[in-house]
Amino acid sequence: MSLSRKLFGGAVIATAAIAAARARARRSVPPELPPPGPGSPGSYPWRHADLFFTRQGAGVPALLLHDLYAGASSAEMAPVARRLATELETTLLDLPGFGRSGRPRLRFGPDLFFDAIVEFIRHAIDAPTLLIGGGLSAAYAVEAAARLGRLARGVVLIAPPEASGVALESPAWRPLAYQALRSPIGDAVRLWRSSALGRRRLLERALAVTPPDIEERADDLRRFALQPGSGWALSSLWAGDLTWDPRPALSRLGAPALVIWGAEAPTNAAAPEAYGAVRPDMPQRVVPGTGRWPHLDDPDGVADRILEWWAVEGIERTGGGE
Repeated sequence: MSLSRKLFGGAVIATAAIAAARARARRSVPPELPPPGPGSPGSYPWRHADLFFTRQGAGVPALLLHDLYAGASSAEMAPVARRLATELETTLLDLPGFGRSGRPRLRFGPDLFFDAIVEFIRHAIDAPTLLIGGGLSAAYAVEAAARLGRLARGVVLIAPPEASGVALESPAWRPLAYQALRSPIGDAVRLWRSSALGRRRLLERALAVTPPDIEERADDLRRFALQPGSGWALSSLWAGDLTWDPRPALSRLGAPALVIWGAEAPTNAAAPEAYGAVRPDMPQRVVPGTGRWPHLDDPDGVADRILEWWAVEGIERTGGGE
């Protein structure tokens, strides 16, 4: 290796180490979290971590699950929950490693989330439940519903992951990617993605219309992303360890299901067909003027579509098992 390459490599490592040191210094005093969303707060003592949740409304239980990204929390689903709570008992859950829930110091995988969701419904809700997931958590909601049997009344998938097969495979480089993300280089990546600017860019990509309070929203995401231990779940997420194809579980699911897409989301145009192929009877709705997160662009529009579907498909069901 030439001297110039050695010097360049040393400079890259030194830069990453400096960034990591700065990140640790900033996280020595975690930023104060924004107030919890509406509803009564609670905590469920799951085996790996305490899970934070809020609950409001009355009626059929509905569990709302947020997408996974730096700064994610149940606050993402709060706007939809406010409308749904007029007819359902809504529970907003911070998934393990995110929000106000515990952050176990281990390598995360989809099974960890399946277990948390299933155990939470069995013990913290203890009644047949409608599962509503956004993004990647929509895939987890389907798998959890299949495992819950009659405790799953139905599933709503809001902008689920594109079921493209190849993208959901497990390549050999993932362990190397995970190790890199647990190094000072990964600390530098987390520092950027956890910054207010990085979170603002996420919102700009995910929303069809930039909201007037985007700076406040970005800062809230920053506060959650910089909590101690947040890197464990994020390293697994960015290494690709958390991808999951919900189609096999969806094809055997006995409970009713609904898919909601954003009309202006930059997704694969074949994604609705891929989901429809495994569940031809499953209705799919498109919300005009919305992007990757239709439940944030138009929460009332998404909630109304859920309630309309539920009134037809599931309001009289006493269970949704196979």
